[in-house]
Amino acid sequence: MTERHFKDQDILDRAEAISIDYLKSMYKLGVTITKKEMMPKMAMSWVTVYGYVKGHKEQTFSVSINYETNQKESFMYSQQLKKVLQAEGRLQ
Repeated sequence: MTERHFKDQDILDRAEAISIDYLKSMYKLGVTITKKEMMPKMAMSWVTVYGYVKGHKEQTFSVSINYETNQKESFMYSQQLKKVLQAEGRLQ
């Protein structure tokens, strides 16, 4: 494995950890991560993390993390997850 591969894997792992922490702290969700995708570096400094709420595969989401600032850029979710978050008053 190359040094670049290790660096990219570190970025992906860090983005996953940030996403899990964000969803747990903001929405009190336990999640399962299914995919991590790094955008081409010349386009954006983002990793998008995909997954679902544990025990509810229909409640899917994606979180985009800026790996230069380690900040969440966007949070998208399925209608099923939106309904749950709204019903429990966790979505503003």
